Amino acid sequence: MTSNMTNAEALSFKEKLGYGLGDGASNFFFQVFNIFLLYYYTDVFGLSPAAVGTMFLVTKIVDTVTDPMMGIIGDRTETRWGKFRPYLLWMAIPYGLCG
Repeated sequence: MTSNMTNAEALSFKEKLGYGLGDGASNFFFQVFNIFLLYYYTDVFGLSPAAVGTMFLVTKIVDTVTDPMMGIIGDRTETRWGKFRPYLLWMAIPYGLCG
């Protein structure tokens, strides 16, 4: 255990619930979007289901690389607001606009 971890306290139930609700909302957003994309690519755009499945697979593989990279970047971030909070605050509006 490093010296900066000795003062860490366990998360309260309220904090765990807050993180869980935020992650749940994000997953609802993405799953609805993915279901619509599957319909759009196959029925509207006319791509074969195999091509769409391959495209989804490739994006998930890319995700397996980029997610840990962002975790490393976040762990190495040191601001007065903490490690990850700046990314959550600064990226909330662009994330919402993309949706």
